[in-house]
Amino acid sequence: MKELPSRVKELLTTPHREEIFNFIASQPDGFTLHGVHAALKNKKITASIASVQNMLKSLNYRGYLETFDVKVGKNPGRSTIFYKKAQ
Repeated sequence: MKELPSRVKELLTTPHREEIFNFIASQPDGFTLHGVHAALKNKKITASIASVQNMLKSLNYRGYLETFDVKVGKNPGRSTIFYKKAQ
């Protein structure tokens, strides 16, 4: 993996955050909050949905992830946002 920018490294302050980030970084395609949470749960990684959501929002804010609305015409919410690594 290439060197991470400091704005991303500063988020990786706990083992949970590192596990969440490592999973996100390993994804070749995009994902949703619920998809990430379910996949972590299947891998026996304990992370609350709030922790996953906060990490996704933080990575988006720092430019590591981009967001796309999945469902047009619906109020935005955590199930309608699709995340993808920024190019």
